[in-house]
Amino acid sequence: MKIYDNIIGKTNADFVYKVLKRNILELKLLPGSEIKEQELSLIFNMSRTPIREALLLLKHEGLIKTLPQSGTFVTKIDKSKFEAGQILRVCVEVKMIQLACEYFPQEYLDKLKENIEKQRLILSTTKNAEEYHKLDIDFHKLIFKGIGFQELFKITSRELFDYLRVRNLNSPVKIKDDYTLKGHEQIYEIIKYKKPELAQEILEKHFCRLKNRLPILIEEYPNYFI
Repeated sequence: MKIYDNIIGKTNADFVYKVLKRNILELKLLPGSEIKEQELSLIFNMSRTPIREALLLLKHEGLIKTLPQSGTFVTKIDKSKFEAGQILRVCVEVKMIQLACEYFPQEYLDKLKENIEKQRLILSTTKNAEEYHKLDIDFHKLIFKGIGFQELFKITSRELFDYLRVRNLNSPVKIKDDYTLKGHEQIYEIIKYKKPELAQEILEKHFCRLKNRLPILIEEYPNYFI
């Protein structure tokens, strides 16, 4: 498990909750792995009270569950929730791109271009999967931010737990070719040249690869899924 330096909590419980949640979504805490209060108390150097409060929040969100006489575990990835997240992601981002075609500040258009160039550089040099994955996330975040919907990006990100875990599980594959990069270039051109009628087709194509990869991931990591 990783303790992130850039996470700030309003309370000890809030801090523990945010750290654990990020570890779960980024697969530092794997689906099906056990969560022990005593170990967390030692890791965070806190009493069990804030640990329990954090775990209750994670249970409420469905990221962990307690099995009687067994323990508390990170929930496994639900295929149906992933598919629902995929549909929601496409619908929301198509609308965002259509709005961006109406008006998108040059400042953010330049940032999208810069992001694409950084992706291209990584593909041609270091092939660092973690950095490339972060640029992928930042690219989409810039679109939301450019049209003033950054809060919507946060909301959808919070609700797409199993979609995000599948995407993170698949992140090492993205660095093997330029499929993701080409998709971002097409999205950039849609916004730059104001062609909202292409948004649906391009976004469905851009996101379908992850859906097509799902059976392969299930075969590779059968214990992570239900």
